[in-house]
Amino acid sequence: MLKRTLVALSFMLFAGAINAKPAPDFPLTLEQPTTLHALSKQGYVYVDFWASWCGPCRYSFPFMNRLKAELGDKGLTVIAVNVDVDPADAKPFLVEHPADFTIHYDPDGDIATAFAVRGMPSSYLIHNGEIVMTHVGFRTSKQQQMFDEIAAHLAD
Repeated sequence: MLKRTLVALSFMLFAGAINAKPAPDFPLTLEQPTTLHALSKQGYVYVDFWASWCGPCRYSFPFMNRLKAELGDKGLTVIAVNVDVDPADAKPFLVEHPADFTIHYDPDGDIATAFAVRGMPSSYLIHNGEIVMTHVGFRTSKQQQMFDEIAAHLAD
């Protein structure tokens, strides 16, 4: 059973690398203005799309805080893109679920449309301007598997 699991995980990691596709680019204001593509050439970028009304998003925020805390110094940048029409709707959510990572707002949905987001939350691991991993939804029971998969990409 363990052998099957390892083979399946290896295939998923390898398939993600083979099926890498260009990521849509968008401007970001961090410490200095940049773009997603420019940032992804310096390391990996985990982009997560979320909304204040999204139940599973409440559980993904501690996970993203962990990603930043444990993998940030290994080259991972975490960006959460809020898709609420009114960015003010995100404020109570962020008070209840603080973010130790960058929050970017997409009230018109242009970035979410460019990424063809199919559900909330949706996350993308981007490197060198290409999407190398995609995940729709969030389950706490799967978070260690996701963490390990992201860490494996960073180790390459």
